Amino acid sequence: METVRNNKARRSIWLLVVILVSYFVVGFPDGAFTVSWLAIRYEPGFEGMTVAHTGYILVGYSVTYTLAGVILAWLNRRMKLQTIYFYGLVIMGAGFIGLALSPNFAVALAAITLYGFGTGLMASSMNSYMAKHYTARDNNWMHCFWGGGASLSPIIMGWMIAVFSWRMGYFLITGILVAVGIMLLVSMAKKIWIDDDNEKQEDKTTTPKAEVKNRYLTKKWHEAVEILTFFFLGGTDYTLVFFTGAALIARGTHTFDDVVMFSAVYYIGMTVGRMFFGWAAKWLKEVPIERIGIAISLVGLAIVYFAGSIIGMALLGIGLGPLLPTLVSDSSNRFTPRILSKIVGLELAAFGAGIAILFFITSQIMYVTGNYDNLFPLALAFILLVFVCNEVLALALKKERRKETLSQK
Repeated sequence: METVRNNKARRSIWLLVVILVSYFVVGFPDGAFTVSWLAIRYEPGFEGMTVAHTGYILVGYSVTYTLAGVILAWLNRRMKLQTIYFYGLVIMGAGFIGLALSPNFAVALAAITLYGFGTGLMASSMNSYMAKHYTARDNNWMHCFWGGGASLSPIIMGWMIAVFSWRMGYFLITGILVAVGIMLLVSMAKKIWIDDDNEKQEDKTTTPKAEVKNRYLTKKWHEAVEILTFFFLGGTDYTLVFFTGAALIARGTHTFDDVVMFSAVYYIGMTVGRMFFGWAAKWLKEVPIERIGIAISLVGLAIVYFAGSIIGMALLGIGLGPLLPTLVSDSSNRFTPRILSKIVGLELAAFGAGIAILFFITSQIMYVTGNYDNLFPLALAFILLVFVCNEVLALALKKERRKETLSQK
């Protein structure tokens, strides 16, 4: 018995290593394109491209990323989450190759849209898997590896552009994906993945009453509020990173050189926040982590707005960073395992939709009013809406579990 237990423990450790290493490449699309774009627009066949074209790219990427989350539950009924994860990696690689070979903007947009779908499949399937089988600590650390990929990929791309070309940069990144794909195939062949079949069998033997109806949030409006939480979080994250530097420059108090490091510091803060709260999850449950994260982000936003300090940007990253992985983990506390894949898929879809829609709304408001400082009250509203949605669900779950306790007396 002891040997079996030790074998399971070793299998779990190796599986976590595989997940962490493989999730590193999920950050590649975001980081690599921020650098490759600078070279692509001067390539023959891409003449006339301006920064306005990034809007089409963002929408194309977000639509397919969102679609991947929406169909996750449908796919999960037909194949395991780890299989979906592997196919997402293959699709992402195909998109990178398509982008590397693209002769013009239209083909490049199609390739980016394709790897957006692959990235969405990888993010939604693995977040769902982690919500089922691991803790908030592990999920935060997994997202730290995403931050590592998002930070390293611009360096890889910048070096390849300097030595060869942006096209060779995407071929090199695809080579890394191939190595990760081989690792995933080996891990599946070795059967180190926790099989959902046992979970499904246990779920079938559980009657609706035995499932303890009041233990989970079961109403449709609960699901809607959960999805809205991620929608507002997605919009907050990307909008702040993209526009904060421009807003401070527009004030006339900062130059480009002053704000060039703001985005990098935000992502560093995000990684630090996920590492710290991943460690703190040993003592703190999900809801306190979510509340502390939101409070830190509000302090950071105030510092950026009133002082224009990069310290505020670091605090925004530290506060907002752990929210996505912790909220995903909290889904397993709030919703029954039978619908968890659907819920997590929709959460990640809403996150992608929030990036596209709230980014667009914010950009239009700033354009129409001619005032970039409108970014800050909008960001404040988005963060407060994340807080309100989360608190509504936390109170609803507390109420349901109080009913369960009373019914057992």
